[in-house]
Amino acid sequence: MPLYEHVMIARQDLSNAQAEGLVEHFGTVLKDNGGNVIDTEYWGVKTMA
Repeated sequence: MPLYEHVMIARQDLSNAQAEGLVEHFGTVLKDNGGNVIDTEYWGVKTMA
């Protein structure tokens, strides 16, 4: 099975709980469509230009 890496970018004013909810939601979407989440990493809030 090919492995793919994704980075999610969200609004900076999201709480940690909301960010975790997004990760869970997209993980569910992937699993419902035959995908498998191997690992997740939380990088925290980063300032963008």
